[in-house]
Amino acid sequence: MIKKIICQNSRGNQITFSYSFPYYLQKLDGVTEVVGKVNTITSAYGVGSKYVSSSVNERNIVIEGSITRDNITEKRKNLYKMFPLKDKGTFFYYEEDKEYKIEYYVESIEIVKSKVVDTFSISLICPSPYFTDLNESQVQLANWIPSFEFPLEIPADIGIEFGYKNTNSLVTIENDTNIEIGMRIVFTASDDVENPKLINITTQEELEIEKTMSAGDVITVTTYLNNKNIILSSNGEEININNYLKFGTKFLQIHTGSNTFKATAKSGENSLVTEIYYLTNYEAV
Repeated sequence: MIKKIICQNSRGNQITFSYSFPYYLQKLDGVTEVVGKVNTITSAYGVGSKYVSSSVNERNIVIEGSITRDNITEKRKNLYKMFPLKDKGTFFYYEEDKEYKIEYYVESIEIVKSKVVDTFSISLICPSPYFTDLNESQVQLANWIPSFEFPLEIPADIGIEFGYKNTNSLVTIENDTNIEIGMRIVFTASDDVENPKLINITTQEELEIEKTMSAGDVITVTTYLNNKNIILSSNGEEININNYLKFGTKFLQIHTGSNTFKATAKSGENSLVTEIYYLTNYEAV
């Protein structure tokens, strides 16, 4: 059973729909189905057809419910304020121990007045049809690991190791869905690093940035669907450096199954820390 759904609009305001008032959830469509399209051409021999391509349609979520009559004017105003047409927001879905989210644009909102309760219908269009986890998962390659904690005692004549470098530059990510998953890759330099690179050892695909990083520089590469960017953060400034993606390399994806990634660089690899963040995608909930 659905515990609740929450919608958050572009201004950060939230509204909750559940099996209780003031906004009682009566019906929710568009979250459990997956609708796609298969394109074919008629066979030259006049029998059947030939497969050409396929795609997954946008998702249309429709929320239907009712409102009690007390303070009804304010409640109606609140709904209209929460769902202005074309506004971008985030839909959060909670069921038992599962939590998902998906971005939407408001297509329509309708409120029908009556003597007992008002009813409402809200239509949301999700251009990207996949639900995701609420928070990104994170893995680190060749990072610094702290080796002390408070309260701290430093032995005389011995000293203490404040931290040590994890030299493991390999990490394996399992994708048990049928959907390729984008990533947010963060390269951080503690000294000069030339051409930071991430390699998918499993597929031999590579992502390489033809840029020399200085100490403190951070390069963030985003490879999510409809959000592919390379941003350099240096000396308090953020610069788009998409044109520094090396020709022949690509915005890497996490393919279905096991993916082993290796972080490296043309030079200065020991001064490079690499972090990978990703959101698992779901066809339906």
